[in-house]
Amino acid sequence: MLTNIPSAILRQLVKLSERKEALMAQIQAIDREMVRLQNQVSASPANIDNPTPVTVSRVARKSSIRNRKRTARTKSEIRISKS
Repeated sequence: MLTNIPSAILRQLVKLSERKEALMAQIQAIDREMVRLQNQVSASPANIDNPTPVTVSRVARKSSIRNRKRTARTKSEIRISKS
């Protein structure tokens, strides 16, 4: 599979692999810190007595063709009535 690879490319692959490993270690450290902070927040007594409601935002639905036609009709009726 990996035969006859030029040495320059092989060196680049090694450097990129080492860089990737370093970044993965940083990501793991960040993940551990996030878990630690989440555990602190969930363990605090203020959050147990007074829970905050969770809000969920949704993506707006696309209007149907029927609604678009109705809107277009209404706009044209408005133009006619203003004239």
